[in-house]
Amino acid sequence: MVGEKIAEAGLFTTGRKRFVVDKRPQCQGLPFVLTDAAHPRLVLKYANQFLVLDQSALIPACNTLGYGFYSYDTRHISEWDMYLDDMPLSLLSSTIDDGYAGSFLYTNPQTDTLPQQKVTILREVVLGDALYERITFENFHHKPVGFVFKLRFQSDFADMFEVRGLNRPQRGDRMMPVPSDDGSSLYLGYKGLDGALLETQIEFHQTHPDTISDDCVLFKVNLPVRQKQTLEMRISCRIDGHLSGVDDNKITFEQAQSESHERFKNWSGNATTIATGSWVFDSLLERGRRDIYMLRQPTPKGYGLGAGVPWYCAVFGRDSAITGWQVLPYMPELSRECISVLAAYQGQATNQFRAEQPGRIMHEIRFGELARGGKIPHTPYYGTVDATQLWIYLLCKYVHWTGDLDFARDLWPQVKLAVNWLDKMTADGFISYMRVSEQGLENQGWKDSGDSVTHQDGALARPPIAICEAQAYLYAARVELAGLAELLGHKAIAKKLRGQAAELKSEFARQFWMEEEQFIAIALDGQGRKVGSVSSNPGHCLFTGILDDDKAQIVARRLMGEDFNSGWGIRTLAGSASAFNPISYHNGSIWPHDNAIIAEGFRKLGRVSDVHKIMRGLLEVAQCEPDFRLPELFCGFDRIKSAAPIDYPVSCSPQAWAAGSMFQLLSACVNFQPDAVNKRLHIVEPSLPKWLGNVEMRNIRVGQAEVDLAFNSYNGGTACQILRKSGNVKVVIES
Repeated sequence: MVGEKIAEAGLFTTGRKRFVVDKRPQCQGLPFVLTDAAHPRLVLKYANQFLVLDQSALIPACNTLGYGFYSYDTRHISEWDMYLDDMPLSLLSSTIDDGYAGSFLYTNPQTDTLPQQKVTILREVVLGDALYERITFENFHHKPVGFVFKLRFQSDFADMFEVRGLNRPQRGDRMMPVPSDDGSSLYLGYKGLDGALLETQIEFHQTHPDTISDDCVLFKVNLPVRQKQTLEMRISCRIDGHLSGVDDNKITFEQAQSESHERFKNWSGNATTIATGSWVFDSLLERGRRDIYMLRQPTPKGYGLGAGVPWYCAVFGRDSAITGWQVLPYMPELSRECISVLAAYQGQATNQFRAEQPGRIMHEIRFGELARGGKIPHTPYYGTVDATQLWIYLLCKYVHWTGDLDFARDLWPQVKLAVNWLDKMTADGFISYMRVSEQGLENQGWKDSGDSVTHQDGALARPPIAICEAQAYLYAARVELAGLAELLGHKAIAKKLRGQAAELKSEFARQFWMEEEQFIAIALDGQGRKVGSVSSNPGHCLFTGILDDDKAQIVARRLMGEDFNSGWGIRTLAGSASAFNPISYHNGSIWPHDNAIIAEGFRKLGRVSDVHKIMRGLLEVAQCEPDFRLPELFCGFDRIKSAAPIDYPVSCSPQAWAAGSMFQLLSACVNFQPDAVNKRLHIVEPSLPKWLGNVEMRNIRVGQAEVDLAFNSYNGGTACQILRKSGNVKVVIES
């Protein structure tokens, strides 16, 4: 047994540490609140650990904006402040380009003994198996200086759902901060209601603190003229004595930094490299590549993708499948990871609390106290209407690129289970959803906020709801899977799937088309009535082929009209809709991934100029954002009314399918048609926008072969040249 609580004494012992229950109310006993207000964030992430800092690169006490250091859905540090002679530091610059590492340069304020701006304090942070930090003090005064440097640490050990505003009637016991016997470490502890002991250990190397008192760590610093002094710390998170990372070795900051850079180099070395004539576009792609690396999320059954920082640093089924699809031509290993982890967590039983059913692909998995204690259904939770068909679609597309039929054969039992679930869900018609778990989602498409599916008068649609894009994804999955089934020798299954797809296409056109609006209904409600709000959802139908070309062209024209297109991108809801609100989450905002998927459909329809317009709009959005990073979403105000896109207050950034959006748009321009099984790569009528200039892609993999390609724009057209070819593949360029 790792720890034992001595109730009558209010003590808890673990190993050589002796915790005492902290009876003091934290933050004056105020409830958890999430403030829905725009706020700057500095974010670092690696694996299951992430750091969310305020504009001063600190974590203020009792903040309601989600700042903190997190591991496995738990906030392990909720206050991290720094003072020089009890005065706050002044931040001069911050750099977080790497995504997993950053540096923050401060100077001193005016104190009783030290003039302002005479000392610099450089903080370097890197995330690996733990958080490593090196702090370097340098004296630029003309005489020696001395001061007290104070660090203050606290943790509420809040579950992410608490950080987001959930309050429960009872919490576990927070412990008094405990110093180590040798004065080199500070321990923060919490005994959860699930019985787990959570710890945050803050270890200091090179220079030990002069004093550790309660939550304060003090260093007396004396610096001769132009001299430096360095201290290092390592912050690790433990649950029942086990490190919440991959390695318990004690290493220096220099080693941790070197290992982190090497890990990223090894990972990114497998990806296709892309260089264009636009440094802005290249910067956006590089930012997206780094963000996707940041968002890789480990689970006990493999890696998936966290949806976004800070609220959704957990593997999501839909997000993993869509992002895996977006970047598939350039990062096939990542796509394979997503396919595999979703297969590993596929539903096996019927569980109403978790909305689990055999064959269903999960929505979201969590590992915090509320999940461990069974207080929330996310272990995993399966309430999604579209992740299953998107998983099948991604698997089929993966085989197109890799030709890996052995991988598909290995997964065929899971595929059959998924198909059986889809057949069961569509036995009476269209696939639909309704909440079965009390703590589940009311809406279970990608627009999963409670007010995202409304009738034209603004009234909420009543379940069960058959959302339009879920039908389109199902159609695409059946068509693609029929081809894969045939390759694997399952001809009867292929025939059945094609028949189901044809029937679905016919019924979809008949029941979802709104003649008066000349548009697709967002959904059918529980009474089979069309839900008539004019939304972006039908745009997701365009790439699938579920609509005949004539109706698809009508939908595409409407989406590019002023009612939808703000000038920055296509809104989630038409401006004329009664529920339209440009600062809502799903009813008038603009999502980059929504636009990229719509653009994929435009390309299928031959509307290349519209693809270029969407691409340019999002590029200009990224130029207005820190680090050229596309946000999860932004407000849907008309461009003519603002010089820059208006941020959505609590948008995730980085966010997975936002990071993948520009890769998908570039693919739409190039128009790859891979067939790795037959060792062919078709490039059909590539068309780059003029402003992008020339494009070089190196190490594009088709099966076991590799290809380097160059695309050049001239006289309104785009030429493709094969620079290098390694392995057995035939590249066919059609113009």
